[in-house]
Amino acid sequence: MYTGTENPTTAYENEILARLTENWNQRVAVRKARLDLNDYYDTTAPDFPPSMVPFWDDPRFQAIDEADKRRVLAGAWINYNEKTIFIEDKVINPMCSLLLRDALPGVGDSVTKKAIAQTQVDEQFHILMCLEVCNCARHQHRLQDLHIPTPLLEQRMETALSKADNEREFALIRMAYATVAEMTINVFLKRLSQDRSIQPLNRLNTELHRQDEASHAAIFGEIARAVYERLGAGQQAIFRAHLMRAIDDFIELDVGFWRAILDYLAIPERESILHDMAAKRRTNSSLRDYSALVKLLRQIGIHEGSSFVFQ
Repeated sequence: MYTGTENPTTAYENEILARLTENWNQRVAVRKARLDLNDYYDTTAPDFPPSMVPFWDDPRFQAIDEADKRRVLAGAWINYNEKTIFIEDKVINPMCSLLLRDALPGVGDSVTKKAIAQTQVDEQFHILMCLEVCNCARHQHRLQDLHIPTPLLEQRMETALSKADNEREFALIRMAYATVAEMTINVFLKRLSQDRSIQPLNRLNTELHRQDEASHAAIFGEIARAVYERLGAGQQAIFRAHLMRAIDDFIELDVGFWRAILDYLAIPERESILHDMAAKRRTNSSLRDYSALVKLLRQIGIHEGSSFVFQ
């Protein structure tokens, strides 16, 4: 069930995945020296870019004291890492487990299964990395009891999974969310890792994550293509529908965390700040790069899509 049992995929697919699996020891964060959190933490630098806080320039928010602004930024960093943990733990690794068990066609050869297993190792290590930097930020900014609410994305995905008619559709829903997650995150990670105004620890930690995810984007692109091409027309239609829903769910603005951090710090006029933020920004589309995903979709003949992706 877990080791390769079917004929290898095409030579093109094997070439890409073989190259990625062979250089795994040299490229992944889990094989590199660990960062010393104390050495890299700069108490004068913000934890998160102010430009990525959707209400940062709101005059009502700018009127609060600088210490609370810094704590909002630290909370935003914690929220980003907790959402990353959710994606690794509840989106990517469950999908990898299904693929290892041959829940979908086209991934049964030994090279693909090795790439899947390596991805699982990477993602588990990313969870550890995120936990460590979250704990550091909580300690530095006295945010130990800040509760991060369940991401809206998780609520959307769980609703879709609960409505699956059978095991195959369940697996296709998981593949849709995992494909979007792995093939669109790189621009967000790049922005964080190249922003030299934020914590050196946070920037370096994100760069290690980004390097791994660049390879994961290629791996999941190959997997999605191999699976899709082996589905029947009906199941291809099911996957397309869930993929477009997943794209919309990823870019939908999630107000939950921003409400939680402003409530936690008792920021004055927070309700009106949040109301105006939601009215002005319906999506987070600028935080993800959909070009690789769009290229994949067109390669496999999917030309319809959400209003955002194909603009």
